[in-house]
Amino acid sequence: MKTHLLAVVIGLFMLNPTATARPYSLSDSTHQSNKAIKDLLDLPVGSGNFTFNLYGDFGYVVGPQRTHTYYDPALGDTVTAFGRRDYTSYPLYANQFSLSYAFVQAQYEIENKLRFRLALHTGHIVDALYVEETPSTKIIRELALYYHLNPKWAMEIGIFPSYFGAEIVLNKENLHATRAYIADFTPDYEAGVRLHYKPNEYNTFSAMVLNGWQVIRETNTTKAFALSWSLNKPGKITGNWNLMFADEQPISAPKPLFRHYQNIYFRVWISEKLLILPVLDVMVEKKADSDNPGWNHIVAPAFSARYKIHEHFGVAGRYEYIYDPKSLIPELRTGTPNGWQSNAVTLTWEYLPSSLVTFRIEGKYGVNKDEVFRNSLNQLVREDWYGIVSTSFYF
Repeated sequence: MKTHLLAVVIGLFMLNPTATARPYSLSDSTHQSNKAIKDLLDLPVGSGNFTFNLYGDFGYVVGPQRTHTYYDPALGDTVTAFGRRDYTSYPLYANQFSLSYAFVQAQYEIENKLRFRLALHTGHIVDALYVEETPSTKIIRELALYYHLNPKWAMEIGIFPSYFGAEIVLNKENLHATRAYIADFTPDYEAGVRLHYKPNEYNTFSAMVLNGWQVIRETNTTKAFALSWSLNKPGKITGNWNLMFADEQPISAPKPLFRHYQNIYFRVWISEKLLILPVLDVMVEKKADSDNPGWNHIVAPAFSARYKIHEHFGVAGRYEYIYDPKSLIPELRTGTPNGWQSNAVTLTWEYLPSSLVTFRIEGKYGVNKDEVFRNSLNQLVREDWYGIVSTSFYF
């Protein structure tokens, strides 16, 4: 216990400034219009421009995990590994250097007409989140065509990063080096068609038909439907209200299982130095047991705040809570009586020598109602903690 308390105390000295509200994300296909980062390569080609970008996120993680034997769904076998952590996409391994995420991206755009984007990625986040995809598709971060029908309407088709979630896989654009438990496993990518309507410079509305909840390859015979409203006033308020309606039963299931998910988050600039980020994830899913009809549900509020100490330095903190007693999120299935019910705090210190590079020192401490985490002796415990030093960049 003393070790865990020490980790929390150390965490109090670890914490973010200029990671803004998704200012311009290489992942954001429609909802952002202000580009804050210059492209590594920008060439005029024909009527448009060809651009090329790189992103990388690398760090060293400290935690209690040592040698651990577990079932690896990617390999379909039981393996023994050092430092493997459970219930996370990153940090996936402790007590070692690790690559969180990296991608290369090429894009061709004719302004106000069309954009084609291809991005390939790798890293521990990909290992964790793309387990069920085929080898040929899991390397694809994005492959999408965006076409302007007129100044207010546009259509997009392909594979693309999701709008769901206040924290995306590009940790550089979040307020922290790592993500909340629930943010790791709510939809990060999608395959399908999006229709976008932009009535003015601040608002965008989108309707989507997708293969499902974070899937490229269809896992059953029904499609998922989603709606999104994005508000974008950088320096004042930015955020999304996202809704999804889907059947998440596998194809072998005897009947459909309806799921409705809502994700709401807004980054609010209280002042030039203080930014707050309230988040709420809510999900309901019909019970599979016909003898006991009704609904299971998840409630997961979170709150982050960032204070800009100086142009290059800042601190941030996050509190998160998840109530998922029936383990609706597959990656957070515990097999314990109370499912997943956790509280966690994250503290971050950030240094930005330039807009291209971010250094962070961060600590996290979480407690679950049941014993689901592993300590240094590979025993199940209620507490989860780690420290991380990371660097991320994109050009």
